[in-house]
Amino acid sequence: MKILCAGPTSISPEVLNALSKSKTNPDLDPEYQVFHRSVEKKISKLLNTEATSFFMLGEGIMGLEAAIISLVEPQDRVLVLSNGFFGAGFADYVKFAGGTPVVLEFDFRNGIDVNKLDEFLQQDSNFKLATFVHCETPSGLTNNLNEIVSTLKKYNLLTIADCVSSLGGEAIDFDKSGLDVLLGGSQKCISAPVGITIVTISDRAKKAIDDRKTPVNSYYMNFKNYYDFKEAPFCYTMNENLIYAMDIALEQLFNRNSIELHKTYADITREIIQSAGLELYAKNCPSNTVTAVLMPNEIEAECLLKLMRQKDIAISKGLGNMSEKLFRIGHMGQNISKDNFKALFKALDECFKELGIELKISLYDSFCKKIGEV
Repeated sequence: MKILCAGPTSISPEVLNALSKSKTNPDLDPEYQVFHRSVEKKISKLLNTEATSFFMLGEGIMGLEAAIISLVEPQDRVLVLSNGFFGAGFADYVKFAGGTPVVLEFDFRNGIDVNKLDEFLQQDSNFKLATFVHCETPSGLTNNLNEIVSTLKKYNLLTIADCVSSLGGEAIDFDKSGLDVLLGGSQKCISAPVGITIVTISDRAKKAIDDRKTPVNSYYMNFKNYYDFKEAPFCYTMNENLIYAMDIALEQLFNRNSIELHKTYADITREIIQSAGLELYAKNCPSNTVTAVLMPNEIEAECLLKLMRQKDIAISKGLGNMSEKLFRIGHMGQNISKDNFKALFKALDECFKELGIELKISLYDSFCKKIGEV
């Protein structure tokens, strides 16, 4: 099966081989501790920062909830920016922590409007922090991280960004952005196995945790136990195998000029899709990691996905109320290769024909021209 969905992504043989390694006892071996921290520093390198990065053992959503648990106290007001399925989800985590979420909704087909955000904050800026999603994979949107954070910082809000689907695929400069907490996952653009939450945190956010009036209502989800744990190297038993795999995956990412590669395949995919007469869901701020496309003629997305699976190709459909109205292509991580995309577009040509949809051009022929094979 060729994996071309919105994640998890394909994993290279070298990364899978590293996953099979078991070398030591990570709880007791001081050399492992040094190695583990060196891999965490590669995340900071990816983000052009000296700020602290650390791993948590759990899928990326865990980091989103842990950020709220670590920073939000009862009765804290939190501004939740939502222009997609995952943006609104932060409100639930805020409620779990005893805080009060205020959801500011934006159009799901457009990037977050910083002018609307600024107008809102002029009327009400009494928030401890704000949350948003950098790349909304269900919508195929990547919000302008720098502009959003700059607007929020005018009102002295702490900022938390879900970068699970953008880390490694979109250019991010943590220091330049001014972001306080960046949250990522192992299984998207980095193409490591599922199971690691990635966190990069500013000194400002650390101080906010130190200055809490109430204790963090969790042990495992308390960020401070990961960057400032005193009793032992780690507050839990780390999975060394996942970290060996992460290390190789990060080295492969650096070696393949990941940011430019994602942009190149995103540009080609969007151009071909639109030339064929199909409509992108995102009207602006399109993502470089995933493209969402409206299903033509009110055909349900599952009909297309089923045909694609029969051709050994995995793509995604939408989420929520757009579940059957969109199909999504993940040009993300190890998914990206000429052979994968030739197979993808050939299969899409055939499947649309089977569904009675006449495209203006052949997706396959257009892709081959773009890469110089025709």
